[in-house]
Amino acid sequence: MVIKIKGEFYLNRAEAVSYILQGYHAKWCFARWSRDEIAFSFESKDGVRDRMLLPAYKSKNSKTVRIRKFEIDEYFKTK
Repeated sequence: MVIKIKGEFYLNRAEAVSYILQGYHAKWCFARWSRDEIAFSFESKDGVRDRMLLPAYKSKNSKTVRIRKFEIDEYFKTK
């Protein structure tokens, strides 16, 4: 479930993949660990494959690692 902490939205890995697929119309997307970051590999609707590394965040009350929605949006705005 998406959580909001101090005005920012945080997504777990599955939610982030779904957000990239639906929000940015990727053909496919998957996420995996890469050290202390999460690597997202995806293909755009134009057929361009790309990979982005985003830092992982963990709150004190949960074991689930999350990604800031803002960082996903910023990545796609700069493209």
